[in-house]
Amino acid sequence: MEIRSREPVILATDFDALVAWYRDSLGFAVEKRFEDGFHYCNLRAPSGFRIGIASAEEMGVAPGERRNNTVVLQVEVDDVREFLEPLAETGGAVLSGPSQDKDAGFWFGSFADPEGNPFWVVDRNCP
Repeated sequence: MEIRSREPVILATDFDALVAWYRDSLGFAVEKRFEDGFHYCNLRAPSGFRIGIASAEEMGVAPGERRNNTVVLQVEVDDVREFLEPLAETGGAVLSGPSQDKDAGFWFGSFADPEGNPFWVVDRNCP
């Protein structure tokens, strides 16, 4: 059986606000939005990277401390510093970095969206 990737899904406490943040702050385009019976949105970044956002309440999930998630999404950008700088102004949070791994020659950091979902961010030199 072949396994193919689909978009990672983020369960939102405030569905509309989180969709708006990914759209307005990170430049994701809304591809599809479902509101009949449940709320779900497919979003795509200009690079083609996709995510889904669903209502946590409608999925029967009561989110806890999201920094304690055991799954962390990782994204790659051209310039980690440039990417992280404006996040706090738009409702996100820089959790660490930008930092450089001088031995491996890449930059890295981490951030959280407005609901606290953590992401790692690296540049293209990350092995």
